[in-house]
Amino acid sequence: MLFNPKPKTRRDELYDREEELSILEGSLKKGVPLIVLLGIRRLGKSSLLNVSLGEVPVKSVKIDARKVYSAFGSVPGSALAKLILEGYIKTSPRERVKDALKDIKGVRLAGVGLEIRVDSSVNLFKVLERIDSMGERFVIAIDEAQYLRFSRSRYAELIAWAVDELQNVGFILTGSEVGLLEDFLRLHDPESALFGRAHVEVKLRRFEKSQSLDFLRRGFEEIELDIDEHEIEEAVDELDGIVGWLTLYGYNRYLGLSHGESLRKLKDDARRLILSEFSKLKELSPRYGLAMMAVANGRHRWKEIKEAVELLEGKRLDDKNFSNVLNNLVRYGYLEKRIDGYFIPDPLVELAFK
Repeated sequence: MLFNPKPKTRRDELYDREEELSILEGSLKKGVPLIVLLGIRRLGKSSLLNVSLGEVPVKSVKIDARKVYSAFGSVPGSALAKLILEGYIKTSPRERVKDALKDIKGVRLAGVGLEIRVDSSVNLFKVLERIDSMGERFVIAIDEAQYLRFSRSRYAELIAWAVDELQNVGFILTGSEVGLLEDFLRLHDPESALFGRAHVEVKLRRFEKSQSLDFLRRGFEEIELDIDEHEIEEAVDELDGIVGWLTLYGYNRYLGLSHGESLRKLKDDARRLILSEFSKLKELSPRYGLAMMAVANGRHRWKEIKEAVELLEGKRLDDKNFSNVLNNLVRYGYLEKRIDGYFIPDPLVELAFK
């Protein structure tokens, strides 16, 4: 169902994205060692990744780096090694697993179910090397990979080594905080370990208005709801091309809510979610929230935003420090920098800060 609010797993649940899906699946089939999937929140990166991994006959494991960070306060190599090995176990016969993990320091097998136990002495390089030696393609997909920067492990260097040295291990990295992931990988920086390494980048963009309208029409046709065209157009005007919000609006209608009730519920739920996600930045400095409020209320030029924040704070701000605030908001995906200033790319994020 197009309006299923959970990440999609089948192609027939995925609207459009044929070009991006073709690039992603083609890269998997060709054995491209590193694929980077980028896009702001709620554009369907997880769905695209799920469908690709489901359609291409390659063994894989999917890891949410954000969850690892939430559990440990960092992304330790031992935790990542355990998740990789658990994924490998699920895709491989028991005897092959025993061969692959034999004599790896820090790794033990326990019980008939081959439970993995990993301690801090495990060498992630050795784990990947041993999996590679088994001769079958294995893809490690890491969602919200920008969280890898919270670690003592040098993951960019690890991935660069794997790209150069391993024939059968590949990586897919996704990130909704696009600037942070780009800063972490530094694929185009000559000083970076990953510079010049073979990779493919796939960038998801918002739907055009015509796509958003067609998405809702098809979704309502699928669930056999006759929705007034004016309501569909108003929903698209309110939600722009953010497929996650369009999906939730359609799902609310599927549950029996009216047009107005669906939009109100979506906006209320979205506001709580957005402000919860934003709280980590606000904890660093309330200035981030004030800058977002200024942009949401029509200040778009650097000078206008700075003056608005200074008025709210009641003091003058250092130019360099304030530029860092705006740059960080761009890196986290909350703002877009365009020729004519700074803008909030998601209409419900903008609404949440008005």
